[in-house]
Amino acid sequence: MSSGESSSIERITAGGAAAALERLAGTDLVERGCVTVISVNAIRKRSGERWPRKRDAVWAYLGKKFDEHLAYQDIRHRIGETDFLVAVTSENGVAAQALSLKILEEALLFFLGVADFADMKVRAVSAIHGDELACSDIEPARVAGHTPAPPEEIVVSAYEAVDPAEERRRNPISFVTASGQNLRIDFSLEDAVSLRHKVTAALRIEPTVTHISSGRAVPARAFAKLSDDDIAFIDRASLDYAALFAGAEDKPQTPLILPLSFRTLSTRKGRQALIGVEGLPPRRVKTGIMVELIDVDRGTPEARLLEVTGLVGQLCKGVLVRLQPGRDAVGPVKGARLQGLTVAIVDLAGTDSQIASHMLNLAAQARGRA
Repeated sequence: MSSGESSSIERITAGGAAAALERLAGTDLVERGCVTVISVNAIRKRSGERWPRKRDAVWAYLGKKFDEHLAYQDIRHRIGETDFLVAVTSENGVAAQALSLKILEEALLFFLGVADFADMKVRAVSAIHGDELACSDIEPARVAGHTPAPPEEIVVSAYEAVDPAEERRRNPISFVTASGQNLRIDFSLEDAVSLRHKVTAALRIEPTVTHISSGRAVPARAFAKLSDDDIAFIDRASLDYAALFAGAEDKPQTPLILPLSFRTLSTRKGRQALIGVEGLPPRRVKTGIMVELIDVDRGTPEARLLEVTGLVGQLCKGVLVRLQPGRDAVGPVKGARLQGLTVAIVDLAGTDSQIASHMLNLAAQARGRA
């Protein structure tokens, strides 16, 4: 159960929603906290005897808002006079719940002129048994972004479940490359914030590789100078560190974004390593790890990229690709089925305004690609 839910369980019968429930069967959307029930009962209560004449307008307005905020693959279905079943496939946990709260908030503002927390009734679905939904109330103040936890608190909470001694053992890590260079890998944990919903949608593990003698950083674009074994070592160390934050298999966890090398994952041995890390079981990789390929460039064969992203995508929650800035930055990833595109700020040179311009240009190129 996510931190935004109360402990009281309520059961709702989703009559007439067989098709929607069938679509949910076999997915992990419930476990990820992505399935909610939105209630407009507050509008019905305020409408009184006018409700029978008003409800069609309310239903139509909710339909409009679903179309506006949800993706085509998301699920939305009315399961009663005032309840709507919503399953968000593009967000996880708190971010998905925040989206449902946003839709309800807009409906309350439109019909009542105000959206009080007491009227914002959204329930998280924790289990489905036949046509019966087990639900618990979501706390709007925590989830909707009205009183969000600061990023520092979110990162600290992720560390709270980690054994400090084990974290120190895995961070930093030093090794000697095939060419005799002494390198060090330091890991940090960053929060990836959904700009639309103002909540942390994922945690990202950032490995920083430096020369021990000079302290000079080795950017990902310079990894081409390292051997395959060197790259595989960095990736394995990243996986070992990610295992610290895997959490329990039977509980929803904030997704982890893990930068790894295309060179490593293009081999069978590399893909086996992805699901063979102690403390990071294959199911957790499938439901909670998003792989960010950091070394895809114009020299990457398109057919090979399509093959590898497809194979890796079967093992993890999703595949992202880091773009290399340029006039046609998305050229190397055209045709690949990706969950997202990223860019490293260190790869963008210039003044603040020039960097902002680069980012806007990259965003324009990336639109519709993932």
